[in-house]
Amino acid sequence: MKKLISGLLVLSALAIQAPTVHAQGMSEEGNNASETAPLQQRIDLNSATIEQLVTLPGVGQSKAKAIVKYREEVGPFLEVAQLTQVKGIGEKMLSKIENYVLVK
Repeated sequence: MKKLISGLLVLSALAIQAPTVHAQGMSEEGNNASETAPLQQRIDLNSATIEQLVTLPGVGQSKAKAIVKYREEVGPFLEVAQLTQVKGIGEKMLSKIENYVLVK
């Protein structure tokens, strides 16, 4: 009988701890999945400098210069998706940086 009670106590202790561990895992997952800069911290594609653009994930000097050059030659960006028309920026790159930029 003592073994049965001890076993039940162990199982109930595990059951109580399991949701807590699971909730922490969900919380960490949620933080990683929503890597979105707040609107006031996003970079405006139509006024950003090269120095600001290189802070974006995956954007180096050459891509930053290409963005500025495109803006100078074609005109202001009308939407963020227009970045795919810049040399060296495709859909994959756009998906990395679209949460960090905006168009005013």
